[in-house]
Amino acid sequence: MLAKRELRKYSGDTRVWVGKYRNLDNLPHWHSDCEIIYADKGSATVYINGEAIILREAQTIYVESKKTHYIKADQGSVLTFFLFDSKLVKSIVQDTRLINPVLRKDYGLDKLFEIIDRELSERSQLYALSVNNRIERLVIDIFSNEEITTAPADENYHTARYKLLLKEIDEKYDNYSLSSASKFCGLSESYFSKFFKKMADMTFSQYLNLVKVEKAIEILRREDVTMTKVAIDCGFGTIRNFNRVFKDITGFNPKSLPASYDTLGMHPTYSVEDTFNPTSENSELL
Repeated sequence: MLAKRELRKYSGDTRVWVGKYRNLDNLPHWHSDCEIIYADKGSATVYINGEAIILREAQTIYVESKKTHYIKADQGSVLTFFLFDSKLVKSIVQDTRLINPVLRKDYGLDKLFEIIDRELSERSQLYALSVNNRIERLVIDIFSNEEITTAPADENYHTARYKLLLKEIDEKYDNYSLSSASKFCGLSESYFSKFFKKMADMTFSQYLNLVKVEKAIEILRREDVTMTKVAIDCGFGTIRNFNRVFKDITGFNPKSLPASYDTLGMHPTYSVEDTFNPTSENSELL
């Protein structure tokens, strides 16, 4: 499952959102916000950049800005979320990072949730400043008491290049290759293949084919063109290869694709004007 960007829209001048979910199950996603998750009841598996981390009852996990992540919570579990704009804490965090995203100390998040939730609901005078300051104070406490290290420069660089690569491929998908992609990220082909698999949870070839098939569907629905032209324009080379990849991904031949076929979820990222909700319908927002 390819990670998509989630764009959080905050209310008013607040740069904070809090909420509780029962039975949370969501799709791989990333955002520029930071996220703190507290397990009120039960446990969950939190996947961060491909690493599975068990979050047990009464434990807290800190998900840094722009980290690809998703959550599979146990049945009956309740998780508390603090989501906030990373710019709020930029001067606090600077170029450091937590060595372990699972926090060692108890930061009183159950009580803090009640306070912030009430302030966001009542919206009294200066509530936005108060809420923002509470989150800043929380992050100061966390980075003062947990083990931290300096983030490797190449980690931030390669992650940034990866996200730029997604945009690059979206525009030049017809003639992109493993070689050109690895050069774009400044990595050898073998290292890039491992890096991409970890970030996207699929191989580069699988990803590129997904983009090409989505573009082919867009063309077929917009224009009256031959299958051969679509195959060439989308970089498949031959009609035979086009038909094979198309059916592998959609389950249909290009000519028999139903008009109702939904391409949502095929594309890797959204523009900043779009929104994406990674949470499944089975999850319950309390």
